[in-house]
Amino acid sequence: MGHTRPMKIVAERVRARLKLLGLTPRAASLRANRQPFVVRDILAGRNENPKSDLILDLARALVCSTDYLLGLSDSPGGAPGTLQIDPKLLGALQRIPASEQITVRRMLEGVADAARAEFDADSRLKRKKPRGRAAKKKP
Repeated sequence: MGHTRPMKIVAERVRARLKLLGLTPRAASLRANRQPFVVRDILAGRNENPKSDLILDLARALVCSTDYLLGLSDSPGGAPGTLQIDPKLLGALQRIPASEQITVRRMLEGVADAARAEFDADSRLKRKKPRGRAAKKKP
């Protein structure tokens, strides 16, 4: 009755994550530190029994949980859902070479700090702004 083969579920979930993250099967394979054809083989049904270490590596590369990939959970899990971080942003960050990560982190911290300071300044202005008729003084 309506039972979907486990590999079909894995392939569907991988395909969905590829689309969401804007990745090709080759890019996802390489991000998982695997041969370039690994994800393509899963999608084509040529690898019908991926080992647990491959599922774990793919979950990391696709920013989701192993339970999601295996069809045990309907929620991808991971940072995008819990922290409300755009999965495409996480995907882009994962592609940054290790040698450049410190520089990029500092740049992002600077942008975040500037945005926070602007938000705080706007909040202070709104609190100081007189509201309604009671705040207006008559000459």
